[in-house]
Amino acid sequence: MLITFILIILGGLGAIAYYLVYIRPKFDPVRRAELFEKQGMLKESIIEYRKVLEDRPDDPTARYRLAGLYLKLNEIDQAIMQLEELLRAGKFTYEMDPLDVQKRLANAYYLRDDIEKAFRGYLEILNHYPADPEALYHVAFIALGQEEFDFAQKHFDRLVKIKKDDFDVYFGAGMTCYQNQRTNDAITHFRSALALRPNSDAANLAMAFTLQRKRDFKQAIPHASAIAERAQEFEVRYVAKRLLAFLNLQARKNDEAVKNFEDLLQSARDNESQAELMLALYDLGYACIRTEQVNRAYEYWNELYQLDKTYNEINRLVTMLRREMDTSYRQSRDDFEASVMDGVEDWMSSAFPQEFLWKVCGLKSDRALDIKNVMVTARIGVVREGEGEARPSSGAAGERIAKLIKLDTESFRIMASRVVAKMGYRVDQILQTYREADGVDFLATSNETKEKVLVWVRRWTKTMVGEIPLRNFAQAINDIKAKQGLFLTTVDLTEPAKNNLKRLQKVTVVYPDELDDQLRGIL
Repeated sequence: MLITFILIILGGLGAIAYYLVYIRPKFDPVRRAELFEKQGMLKESIIEYRKVLEDRPDDPTARYRLAGLYLKLNEIDQAIMQLEELLRAGKFTYEMDPLDVQKRLANAYYLRDDIEKAFRGYLEILNHYPADPEALYHVAFIALGQEEFDFAQKHFDRLVKIKKDDFDVYFGAGMTCYQNQRTNDAITHFRSALALRPNSDAANLAMAFTLQRKRDFKQAIPHASAIAERAQEFEVRYVAKRLLAFLNLQARKNDEAVKNFEDLLQSARDNESQAELMLALYDLGYACIRTEQVNRAYEYWNELYQLDKTYNEINRLVTMLRREMDTSYRQSRDDFEASVMDGVEDWMSSAFPQEFLWKVCGLKSDRALDIKNVMVTARIGVVREGEGEARPSSGAAGERIAKLIKLDTESFRIMASRVVAKMGYRVDQILQTYREADGVDFLATSNETKEKVLVWVRRWTKTMVGEIPLRNFAQAINDIKAKQGLFLTTVDLTEPAKNNLKRLQKVTVVYPDELDDQLRGIL
């Protein structure tokens, strides 16, 4: 009898297991979607997740996973729709970081070539996570592409401290410094970039131009020479050869310089390129003037004159040379130098305009974006009339808050736990925080009510608390099934955040002045 009973129990357990493993997945769309995705059947998985959303439109997990599948299939518009709905609903789980959702949406806009919405998205992220490397990266490069060099500089200066050993970051930072006349900083960044990619054509070219600006011609020559020989792209190789000719001329290597220019002339003839031919003739004329070969200069410029009489004052230049060579015409040497010789320096300085390097390296964006207008209309990423800017407290309060902010991560965590204890809560658990340097999260219990409380302590300095952090905090309270939440902050809330706080019944904000009261006597 006992054996029979045991067999019945085992049979029942086997039936349950069989149902869970084989039968249930056939009827559960979530399980089917997961299985399809594991098998690489992404479209089939999408169908199942859409079924889930038909029954449960507010299911954040299904919507998040669906967006990820659309991104894998490069169906960007569909992914954007799902991500926008996620952010609109404001419901998240621990499977999805709200920051990750925001990044995915900004990246999707970028992939769709909607540069304005992408830029707005990245700025919004930085408004709440000022040190996020991915958002910093995109904002910096978008600004660089739009000729907003000062704006780009601020973000690259922060980025190089966070994202080390990244070629693109060093290169972008170097280009921004170059455009902003920070020559020594540009050299430092290009040197770091070349340490990672010694054979990079772009980095070697940029270093050559920067060293030329510093008038370190001998150090610049090897960088230009290397690219002139090996560059795969014709435009880069051509620019490098022309730059090398100028560098040799500036380094007083006159014969080599003239030979470089002659090579460019021959190349133009071989390629039957009219534009290159005329530029080479123009350059050679001035190079010969610089090396006091007036007759040769006349030959090159006269050929150019025959091709195009309107080319860059060639008519005047040829006329002056004719007078110089005509013994019957008594032009003084001073007049000649004033008319032609003085033009050599102008020719050399104008050969490569300020923005030439930025353009030739492919950093100029082909999409126009009014960055200043975006920041003003979006009311993010820019301080206006003090809004959005964290203001330090005054007096002793300011000193205590400043001390709290400057503590190392572990000391800050200890001090935050002391504050929580002083407020009447027992810290039960230290929770994982997205960015430890920004703050610490606790799961605590009220000494009075014995209720579970979620505590976030944030030591922000450069931004006020906006709607998104509060919304994320409210969702975290629900996810962890806490009764209430305490948000301790070293900065004030924005006006929209204060308005939103009225609707968040479980959220209590401890403002800087209140936090200072709790720090009194323990810091």
